[in-house]
This record gives sequence, structure tokens and C-alpha cells, in this order.
Amino acid sequence: MKSLKQYIKEEITKLQEEQYPAPPEILDALKNKLKMDPIIRYVENLKAINSIPPSYRVFLHNGESFDIIYEDFSLLAKVGSKEYFLNDIDEKNYAIKHINRLLTGSKVKPEDEDEDDDLGGDLPPPPPPTEEEPDEEPEV
Repeated sequence: MKSLKQYIKEEITKLQEEQYPAPPEILDALKNKLKMDPIIRYVENLKAINSIPPSYRVFLHNGESFDIIYEDFSLLAKVGSKEYFLNDIDEKNYAIKHINRLLTGSKVKPEDEDEDDDLGGDLPPPPPPTEEEPDEEPEV
């Protein structure tokens, strides 16, 4: 029952976000400049960010993301901490390489906390401290 509830919430969220289609210049940047055609193969979601200058966050299928930002004279791709102007050929090629690393890089999965065999993970937790009044010491 919980999974059905989760699925319905996700679908409602997707339907609400589909009300505003992506601008054509963002789609053109993804398809033609960043070589991500067909977009559906690489991009899971595209979301507007409330920022100055206006920008969009591109969520990839593997959980990674990057931003496309409107600048005065060009679009700027911000991948991690690096920024690449898409009208500059060299920077555009570096952006494509960096996004390719995002797409092909393996994510490090956090280790489960239950696998503490060498630390005695199967032992019960210690009892909570009790508040006992200390014995009065005789005065001398």
C-alpha cells in the first residue's frame, strides 16, 4: 500500500512539473551543443531554479545534475564547480567531456551500518544510565 501511495505522489509531482515546457534554447543547447540527443536517453528531469540570472537544473538518469544558466551573451553550463560558456568552442567541448564523466562515472554507494561485524554490531545497545542518588558520605 505504501508503494502505491509513493507512486501516486511521484506521478502528481511529475504532472505538476510538466505544466511549463522547457524553453527551446535550453532544449537546443542540450541536443545540439551538448550532444545529448535524444534528450530522454540522458535527462530524467529538467527544473527551473529561482535564481538570478535565471537557470535550469538538468537531472540525469544516474542521479547526477548540472545547471544551464542564462548569461547576457551566451548560455553557461555549470557542472560541479566548473563553468563553461556554450558559445565558446573549447569550453563547450570541455563541458561535453565533463558531462560525459558525470554520465559514465560510478557513484560511490554508502556502506550499510549493519555490517559492523568487527565492531560487535550484533550486540544490544547499552542500557540507559539511571539517575540514582549517591550515598551520603558521613561527615568527619
